[in-house]
Amino acid sequence: MVVIAGCGGYVPLYRIERETIAAQHGGSGRGESAVPARDENHVTMACEAAGTALARAGIEGGDLGAVFAASVTDPLAEHGIAAHVAYRFDATGDVRTGDFRATPRAAADALFAARAFVEATGERAIVVASDVLPAESGDGGEAYAGAGAGAVVVAPDAGRGNVAGESANVDATDADATDADATDAGDAPAATLTGWGQETTGFVERHREHGEPAIGGDARFERRYGARPAAEAAVERALASAEIDAPARAVACAPDARLARTVLGGVEAEHVSTFDAVGSAGTASLLLDLAHLLETSEPGTPALAVCYGAGGADAVAFEVGEAGKRGETVADLLDAKEYVTYAKHLEYREPVEYQGVNRA
Repeated sequence: MVVIAGCGGYVPLYRIERETIAAQHGGSGRGESAVPARDENHVTMACEAAGTALARAGIEGGDLGAVFAASVTDPLAEHGIAAHVAYRFDATGDVRTGDFRATPRAAADALFAARAFVEATGERAIVVASDVLPAESGDGGEAYAGAGAGAVVVAPDAGRGNVAGESANVDATDADATDADATDAGDAPAATLTGWGQETTGFVERHREHGEPAIGGDARFERRYGARPAAEAAVERALASAEIDAPARAVACAPDARLARTVLGGVEAEHVSTFDAVGSAGTASLLLDLAHLLETSEPGTPALAVCYGAGGADAVAFEVGEAGKRGETVADLLDAKEYVTYAKHLEYREPVEYQGVNRA
């Protein structure tokens, strides 16, 4: 079994009210969406979230064995985020990195990979997700295009048996050392991951090219034949393996808010979401909302995270711990904000051309 030793989220300071966007095209809107500053990008936001997660876990980058990153809006087809985050926190050398993309399930894919890595090696891994949704003036999804990042440190559960690489027979000195290591890495974890489930269907009803708004199919058809059956199967497997009947709180990551509600339609739990204040943060919404849930839940709360996207759904059941509330919280970031005009909202979202390294 593995734990989340620390979690963190990041939300840009700038916001735009959705009614401001609606006023440009006629209509109305509720809520607001996050807008990245000109000096904020996928890497900088991922590093902010990762720094909080590492601090809460009580470890440094050099203590990590792997860095996994997820994004569906990284503008570069060949570049990645994981190596930059690893370098920023001195997680270099014999460290595994990996980038997950091309589906809203990318953050869940990275989390499942981190679980497998931790269980196989006994080392710690960090998972970061970062997205800036593209916004095109007049597009139907413009008002909900948000930005943000989330991160979790995944570690062995020192209190629940052994992981690969650890001997079943340890003497007292070894046990003391293990306890000390557990304390350094956050003796009271942010969460214990208790159940896992997935459902692969091959159902794909949405696509998006680099830098462009997404194109979807029949939304009602997708909810009925794509999202609902896939999520129900994944959730059933996660709850069964966790041996709990129902979670008290839950987060859901999906291409839009209505699909997110659909994937939790069969779950009697409080839905924790930053959508009304941040908008859609792509696959990063999973870890951003997860951090928000861990920061606002009582220890011992049974909870669930569900992610739906191209090809199926994933679900993770967990029990909230005590280490998710130290330092700046997602709620603090949501409260600290400045509004921008419609023109700035479009200007700040224009991608900055990558210059590379110039040694001249």
